[in-house]
Amino acid sequence: MTTNLVNVIPRIPVYCFWEITDACNLRCIHCEADAGVRSPDELTTDEAFSLIDSLKRAGCENVMLTGGEPLVRKDWPRLARRLADLDLNPTIITNGILVDEDMISRMIDFGVVAVSVSLDGDREVHDSIRVAPRPTKVSSYDRAIHAIEIACASELKTAVITQIHKRNIDDLPRMHEQMIALGVDVWQVQICMPLGRLLKLKHEYLIDPSDLPELTRTLAGFVEDGRVSLAVADNIGYYDEYEPILRGSLQDRHSFWTGCKAGCRVVAICADGEIKGCPSHPRSFSVGNIRQTPFEEIWKDSGRFSYNTEWREDLLEGECAKCPFRRLCRAGCTSMAFSVTGTIYDNPFCVQRVIREKKQR
Repeated sequence: MTTNLVNVIPRIPVYCFWEITDACNLRCIHCEADAGVRSPDELTTDEAFSLIDSLKRAGCENVMLTGGEPLVRKDWPRLARRLADLDLNPTIITNGILVDEDMISRMIDFGVVAVSVSLDGDREVHDSIRVAPRPTKVSSYDRAIHAIEIACASELKTAVITQIHKRNIDDLPRMHEQMIALGVDVWQVQICMPLGRLLKLKHEYLIDPSDLPELTRTLAGFVEDGRVSLAVADNIGYYDEYEPILRGSLQDRHSFWTGCKAGCRVVAICADGEIKGCPSHPRSFSVGNIRQTPFEEIWKDSGRFSYNTEWREDLLEGECAKCPFRRLCRAGCTSMAFSVTGTIYDNPFCVQRVIREKKQR
């Protein structure tokens, strides 16, 4: 049976995650992109401008500039200004190392509307994860906190992104209070996935599916607390009693998971112009390169993203094939499913599956 739920909503690249460089001033051990050194195939400024124009023609609405570390690319202000001039709402996603008062002013001057800073635990945990390529006495945690504080004091919308892993999952209540004290606009939480560098360390950092019921309960409590807006990522859920609270957390209304939107409402661009449906998808999910085909042509060809646009129920495997929510859920987050099982059609990181299996014992 074929279920094509993407026909229910307009297929527009509402959110574009653009890795403008592979270069980075840190070597984070959980980096999905395994970033560090600038790619010799990185798009030139002229190619980037052409891409921005193409994004606009395709109906894109919001562009997140990421990497690597986007602020190490020297022409990022020119890219941000071009995006802003076309009403594409540029956001900078950064590790915070290069963010000071002058950098915040430059972001505002060049049309950036929001900044997101990564924070992965307390100082000890964060510094052990987000490490410099060479020994240094500088704390990446202190730099991140300073970046968050000055961003919050500015007109920029400020978010903090936290990867949930074994070393911080019990620290989330403290971090919640910290987000409130810092005054962030949004706290985004997502499960750390075994991709990129973390493949070698997944046993040390990847949480267990059995942790999900307590995690969703805790996060739902944060949402209902209401003192800071919580953005719950697509790889957390699905369909337990807290699902309506978690999925509708930013809309201030109850909602529920309706399947992966990669290639339907979300798109990702690599530093060398490769196109993927989701920034967390491995390079094997690439559907084309803007150097060969303009972005809007790649996007219009929905068959390139057939894993979602032409999704088939009969491809589901394991417990997902038997699940009563299968036609709606479609195995949850494709990146999480693929990273832990090697297929997008079976996903053990599902809270209602954990609960159901526990009842059956």
